[in-house]
Amino acid sequence: MGIFKRLFGREQRAAIKSSDPYLAEWFGIRDTGAGAVVSPNLAENLSAVFACTQIIAESVAALPLSVYRRSGDGRVEDPQHAVARLFSGDPNERQTSFEFVETMTAACLLRGNAYAEIKHDGRGQPIALIPLHPDSVSVVRLPNDRIAFDVSRPNGGTRRFLPEEVLHLKDRSDDGIIGKSRLTRARETFGTVMAVERYANSTFKNGANMSGVLSMPGALNDAQAARLRKSFQETYAGAENAGQVAVLEEGLRWQQVSVSPDDAQMLESRRFGVENIARIFRVPLPVIGDLSNGSYANVSEMGRWFAAHTLQPWLVRWERLIERSLFSEAGRATHEVEFDTDLLLRGDMLTRFQSYRIAREIGLYSANELRKFENQNPRTDEGGDTYFEPLNMAPEQTRQPIADRTS
Repeated sequence: MGIFKRLFGREQRAAIKSSDPYLAEWFGIRDTGAGAVVSPNLAENLSAVFACTQIIAESVAALPLSVYRRSGDGRVEDPQHAVARLFSGDPNERQTSFEFVETMTAACLLRGNAYAEIKHDGRGQPIALIPLHPDSVSVVRLPNDRIAFDVSRPNGGTRRFLPEEVLHLKDRSDDGIIGKSRLTRARETFGTVMAVERYANSTFKNGANMSGVLSMPGALNDAQAARLRKSFQETYAGAENAGQVAVLEEGLRWQQVSVSPDDAQMLESRRFGVENIARIFRVPLPVIGDLSNGSYANVSEMGRWFAAHTLQPWLVRWERLIERSLFSEAGRATHEVEFDTDLLLRGDMLTRFQSYRIAREIGLYSANELRKFENQNPRTDEGGDTYFEPLNMAPEQTRQPIADRTS
């Protein structure tokens, strides 16, 4: 049946000529209005792009993924499930689960799509996930309105995969099939930032920036000018001569050169570029190391904002994709997956323990559940799994009258 599906019909492909102005865009390297070429590899040379990509990919990969089996009105963790083993162990021979999720998330952030081959055992259970480079994958629409993935092999040739054989993580899509990268959507913004960086590099390479100027009324020949420069540098230049008092003779004057308006404008443009990139990736500036306007209060708040508004959409995207691609229809009816975000939202020890005390007193958690949060072994006595019930929160009909309680 699988071979029949692969051979069913012939899809139509649009021919792309080398002179087509959109050919470069197809490969992600089209020029921008600022004259800069934007591609994932070039864009990641920008520190802000690298920082945003890395912090999102690493944060998602660092969170543990659990598989739960629905049981009545609740659920029970199922660590022996095939999907749970994939994401708690090694999904393939070359990567750990952390490296796999990090690779896929980073590829999706930079290219809009990330792909992995799903290998199944004889019972149809997923046993391995092998990442595929996004540049080697082409998505085609078949005559029966299904899609397939054509993957170019390193040694030549192409292999076709069906949708159930590929884990396809995609950023926001315009057609529901292929994700569109943020580099493509905001190409002009990235191009402008790259052009500013290129201008700055060219300035540092070819420009002549002076710290100051020595001047005098008369004219100096070459030998006199060289001797004066050498003498002044040996006496006053360098860290060891900082704070020295200069003694100038023969009408000699020293004029310090400050930052020019053009240089100041370039520095401001570079900072604005960092803010724009952070805005596109929805990463607060303190999270990527810009603490120019940071304080303890707003940095802590920005960390929580990052978890709720930046990471949470990616976690949901991963969770729904895993359930759809790695579970059968029957499995989706009985199981679900969820990332544990407690590590992201944990406060300092005092705040955390105060929250534990409140949760324990209102009967939300038992002692052993709280100990599990702190990676402690459970208590062996009977009190470890008991729940408290505040007396003043008991239902009205179960309360004893005050007279009965005092008699």
